Amino acid sequence: MPTQLNRVARQASLGFFALVTLIFTLAGWMLFDLCARIDEQQRHHSEADAQRALETRLDRLGRVLTDYSFWMEAYARTSKKVDVNWAYEEDNVGPSLYSDYGVNGAFILAPNGVTRYAVVGGGRSKMQLDTWLGDDQATLLAQARERSLKDGHAQGYFLIEGKPASVMVAVIRPDATYQDFKRLSYMVFVDILTPDKLAQLGQLFDLHGLTAQPGALPALAERPTLVVRSDPGIAVTFHWLVHGMGQRLLAQFLPLLATMCGLALLLVWYLRRRIALAARQTDVAEDALRHSEQRFRTVSEASSDWIWESDAEQRLAYLSERFVAVTGFSREAWLGRPLHELLGYPPSQVEEVARTPLAAGRSRRPLPCEMRDAQAKLRYCQLSAQPIISGGLLAGFRGTVCDVTEEIEAKARIEHISQHDALTGLANRHQLHRYLAQRFAEGVSASQPLHLLALDLDRFKPVNDSLGHGAGDQVLCQVARELRASVREGDLVARIGGDEFVIAVNGCLSAEQVSLLCNRMLEGIGRTMRIDEHDINIGASVGIAQAPQDGHSAEDLLRYADIALYEAKAAGRNTLRFYEPTMNQRILARRQLETELRLGLQRLEFELDFQPRFDASSQRLLGAEALVRWNHPIRGRLAPAEFIGVAEETGLILGLSDWVLQEACSQAMDWSPELIVSINLSPLEFQRDDLVARIHKVLERTGIDPARVELELTENVLLDDAAGALELMKKLKALGVRLSMDDFGTGYSSLSYLRTYPFDCLKIDRSFVSNIEVSESNAAIVEAIVSMGRALSLTVVAEGIETAGQLARIADLKCDQAQGFHLQRPLSQARFAALREQSQPREASNDASRTPVTY
Repeated sequence: MPTQLNRVARQASLGFFALVTLIFTLAGWMLFDLCARIDEQQRHHSEADAQRALETRLDRLGRVLTDYSFWMEAYARTSKKVDVNWAYEEDNVGPSLYSDYGVNGAFILAPNGVTRYAVVGGGRSKMQLDTWLGDDQATLLAQARERSLKDGHAQGYFLIEGKPASVMVAVIRPDATYQDFKRLSYMVFVDILTPDKLAQLGQLFDLHGLTAQPGALPALAERPTLVVRSDPGIAVTFHWLVHGMGQRLLAQFLPLLATMCGLALLLVWYLRRRIALAARQTDVAEDALRHSEQRFRTVSEASSDWIWESDAEQRLAYLSERFVAVTGFSREAWLGRPLHELLGYPPSQVEEVARTPLAAGRSRRPLPCEMRDAQAKLRYCQLSAQPIISGGLLAGFRGTVCDVTEEIEAKARIEHISQHDALTGLANRHQLHRYLAQRFAEGVSASQPLHLLALDLDRFKPVNDSLGHGAGDQVLCQVARELRASVREGDLVARIGGDEFVIAVNGCLSAEQVSLLCNRMLEGIGRTMRIDEHDINIGASVGIAQAPQDGHSAEDLLRYADIALYEAKAAGRNTLRFYEPTMNQRILARRQLETELRLGLQRLEFELDFQPRFDASSQRLLGAEALVRWNHPIRGRLAPAEFIGVAEETGLILGLSDWVLQEACSQAMDWSPELIVSINLSPLEFQRDDLVARIHKVLERTGIDPARVELELTENVLLDDAAGALELMKKLKALGVRLSMDDFGTGYSSLSYLRTYPFDCLKIDRSFVSNIEVSESNAAIVEAIVSMGRALSLTVVAEGIETAGQLARIADLKCDQAQGFHLQRPLSQARFAALREQSQPREASNDASRTPVTY
């Protein structure tokens, strides 16, 4: 006789047949609907891709057009007359536009729209743009003028050579504020949508068979369509192919779905026969399964490591094998002993588990505990426990012990790393801010002040550059040890990055005591360090701010200490400065000067003066030194000392130096071929890899003989990176230019430099010339320098000649050349031209006693 379970199974199997059939029918309908939706979405997505493809093409060419148009040099070369050599021969607006960007036509139009210059198909052309655009050209130029106010350009589609083409127009202007469009030319790019370009664009954006046709054509059922319009211009219709992913998906999965439906029906029939047999076996397995589920839940709830069981008094009755591996004890040594003796927890905590109602069904929190293993090492554990109930009574406990020692130790290490610098072990920026926040929260007052010392190392970069970062790391560690040794227990020393340190000093200290502390730090840092058989000497600068005197927050105090540090570095380094409110004002003034300097470079507010150089004996004109002047619109004419420092700090010195090099060499081309032009280089330029390329470009652009160009550099260039400077100077000499060491005699290593570096000239510092008439020691130094220069085949120039007596003494000492106010002050371009004309008869007469021309 079939059991009740079997009868229910037979009835249920018939329902399963109907249910499976319904499910697969719904699945097939959903598959059809899904594939249709996929095809529709794919079509919409491809239309968006087509739109994005066109926008990408227009955006790319638009950026190129505006970069070329909003360019000071483009304005200078095309405003009145197109410099064809610059535009085509130097390929600024030339063949590369066609080869690199696919621009079929590049035009430069006069303000009235007449074509001044054209490049079509990568070659020069006399074509007029209105031949292609017709009357729409004027409208497109008007749009370009209007959009130029927002750094934009005009664009439209036109029919050119029977194909749709994108035409872009931008105004060529010197800067964004210039709006006199009657004087501005236009730059035009013509991009014809050829089949090759459309194929390439389609390949990039998965638009197969992309075509473009003029006019607004109707959409095709089998092909997606995109219509773009422009005013002025025409409409363009784009078509392409879409391979229906939904149809392919349907063809692949529909047979599979039918097969699965048949298999499911067959499986239900088979299960119908097996359910009856399974029902008879269910009662037998139910008790065993219930016991297995209970044990599984117990183990799965615990954080499994080693498993234990105990009686009601918590005496251990079972220990797993893992117990031996973790603790090092044998199981026999602890069986029968209380578990709390091993783990050191109060027994009542486990007994509370028994009083927890079993119906609660909630997970129990592990008990934290500690133990000593067989090697007496402290280990951290988590104990999980559940009661064992038999016949309604507590029979014991069962649970696991999880060893979390590594996790806790790792957490402690992570906490330490997050608060300390990995290299030096000092506090890091995060801990510094936490410390300052806590210190200000506790209260900072006149009786409990806080001094913040911002310290930055001097001459540290050459250590990294010459000896490597390993040596630099050793220096930083040595400095960290020195700083820790200099402060007290409650003070904080932090490294906040690179070679920057911050020291927080507590206690009521006077300015003298803080100065003594800083000087002690500077003295310790300044001692010679022995690193890998190298003796290293560095220094440091310190800026000091005090709370509450200077600031009432950590942010203010850090900022003021940085400002004071900046002042210490500006004062000559290896010194200290206390913050004063006037320092902040100087910083703001310096930032204002930086802003004005940027605008001055954009507006070309600079000009050159030339200080002549003469033969020391005959006073024959030999050349001139180029000196830059800034015609500030408000402050008037500024000397280099007032703005060169800011230019070097902000990196603007590179743009200024490019202008000086170009202008000086261009003007020197009008001089006599035997006259040289001397140009000063900043040490910052020697830290970049492009100096040789920049000099070479100026020489090629101006056409000047490199032998007439003399580059002046100071000893600081050699101190920062001696090996790199030598390599760079050799490359400069390969260009054919002359190299001169300026301010010779003021550095402590200049004599050795002359033997190593390829100098052509050295200029004796004016400090040795100023009292040469009365100081025999200065005269002896000058004579020694002249003799040494002659021995090394160097030209020796005496700077700062201000009296006739100084000139006569220099000539007596056989110095080659002289320069100074007595001979001639710096002159404008026009006055230097007049001096060159007047110098001809003086050179012919060779009269050394003649008084120089003055202005």
